[in-house]
Amino acid sequence: DRVTVYRTLQTFVEKGIISARWGTSLQSYQVLELRIYETEQRWDKRTGALSDHIGSKRNQAARFIAKARKISAINQFRVFLIMPIQGEQSGSQEEQRVYREYNERFQIIEKIIRKYGGVAIRIDKEHTLDELVARIKTEIQESRFVIADLTDERPSCYFEVGYADALRKPVVYIASKQSVTKPGSATKIHFDIHMNVNFFSNHNELRERLVAAIDKNKSKLLPQKSV
Repeated sequence: DRVTVYRTLQTFVEKGIISARWGTSLQSYQVLELRIYETEQRWDKRTGALSDHIGSKRNQAARFIAKARKISAINQFRVFLIMPIQGEQSGSQEEQRVYREYNERFQIIEKIIRKYGGVAIRIDKEHTLDELVARIKTEIQESRFVIADLTDERPSCYFEVGYADALRKPVVYIASKQSVTKPGSATKIHFDIHMNVNFFSNHNELRERLVAAIDKNKSKLLPQKSV
């Protein structure tokens, strides 16, 4: 029913997040664009393409969002992820490899943050420069803490880390021991922060090191539950 729809949209209205139940698990995801179509039947991919199911119906997201603003939002904290966005999903084999590696890292981090009750946010590389910089600053401002992957030493990542530090946002530093774009080359971290970086060799170690870092600093990183 529509009340359920509004409640599902409430985190999107305030935080750009959608909460959806898959089986018995309630999960949250970052959403950049929302579209809502009212159809007589639920779409089943076995019966045809989604575009055919929607037909000529109009996107009603704006109307639903306006009403959803009247419903109080679920208090979920945000974690901004600073990470090189490199490679191409449809590029050469090498570009696909780099893209896949960083995308898999994001998925791992996203699941970890979700288990702590938060939502991981990564900026989409397709935004224009002006929109991108403004959104980065807004997301860092609104985040509970920041996770920074400094692998491959991207200048943009250091810029974002500096902005987060200026706002006194807690930062959890991570990096793979070897470069992604230049396999076999050791990762080098500039400045004094290298002493605080959680280095990892593979995805399993990434999970272990990140969880350990968050657990060790729970009082600073995670919202305190009321007694």
